[in-house]
Amino acid sequence: MLRDTHPKPDRSPVAADLDCRTLRELCHDLTVPATSIKLLTQVAATESDPGPAMRARLRQIYEEAARIANICGYVLDQPREQGPADLDLLAADVADSARWQYAGRIDVVADPAPVAAHPVVVVRILTNLTDNACRAAGPGGRVRLTVRAEGERATLIVADSGRGFGQGESGKASLGLDIVAAMARRCGASVTLGPSDLGGAGVTVTFPRQASGAPRLARTGEAG
Repeated sequence: MLRDTHPKPDRSPVAADLDCRTLRELCHDLTVPATSIKLLTQVAATESDPGPAMRARLRQIYEEAARIANICGYVLDQPREQGPADLDLLAADVADSARWQYAGRIDVVADPAPVAAHPVVVVRILTNLTDNACRAAGPGGRVRLTVRAEGERATLIVADSGRGFGQGESGKASLGLDIVAAMARRCGASVTLGPSDLGGAGVTVTFPRQASGAPRLARTGEAG
């Protein structure tokens, strides 16, 4: 099981409330520019008559801004429902986003797998694990996201071809794993760490499955 990688100091209720208010204020303020970016990409796609390559870039900018807005909305609204979310589709979306930044290879092998978790929670888990894996694998490395539907559970495995746990820089990776652990607790998922068949690390997240279909988070629309 994945335990918190850093001990958390005890905080007073006043300090915790202040942190929560600061976070909500930040998310409120970020929603405005995120919405503006979405609208600007739509206008650019309409007014400039871009070619296929530029249209794809504008669409990706739109979707990244939509992701920011969705995360901010989740923090502000604090929804109680746990899902459903299409783990397989969201894994493909996050992989598509990562490919714009990562020079190596990212593969997705996925069974249809609706899970009992909010889409924002699933995307935050996927994003942090994929980002960690890409940095661990390095340029020219390999990352693989696998989604399996197994009875009442669905499993996500994020594997990389890097040097494995304890062999690379911590910092962002530790923070990313802290976020994954917190998000997993929120939706009743479990997280385990171990070696992968790609030669590096493998992180497995096991979610409770949901019978119904799921809303899309990362593909909320197209820019034009």
